[in-house]
Amino acid sequence: MEQNTINSWETKTTVKKGNIGEKIAQSYLERKGFIVYRPNTPGSHPFDNLCANDKNIFVAEIKTKEARKYYADTGVDIRHYDKYLYIKKTHNVKVYIIFVDAYNAKIYGNELNELIKPITVNGKNYPSKEGGIIYFPLVNMIIIANLTKEQCDEISGYNTKQYNGATKI
Repeated sequence: MEQNTINSWETKTTVKKGNIGEKIAQSYLERKGFIVYRPNTPGSHPFDNLCANDKNIFVAEIKTKEARKYYADTGVDIRHYDKYLYIKKTHNVKVYIIFVDAYNAKIYGNELNELIKPITVNGKNYPSKEGGIIYFPLVNMIIIANLTKEQCDEISGYNTKQYNGATKI
């Protein structure tokens, strides 16, 4: 990837917001005793973090985004989900998708096998694929940590959507 492309990527509002969430989640993982490995090579990469301690190794994908407004769910791009599923199956490594949600002031998520368990919530079947995104219900998530008001404010400063009335968990 050319240097200009990398620089323009890093100036995007969504990338800045994502970087804040990734730093918060990385700090949490490190406090829990994990070493967090991140790609050093510029450009596209198959996953964001490889986490390890003496007993565990797993992939952690961090998404800094709020739950949807009208449904008790959140999700990821299907093309990314397909990569995560491939990595999980091919390399026999657990893949966790972790959401940093400033509206709910929480970090939550789960291992891919748990997220994709079929379930019906309020008449809606999950996982649900809509418009290039696969959605997972919040009931399949584990609350990992609470965010401080300062962390929420910092993330919310980069929001591109209004979340008044978004789903609370």
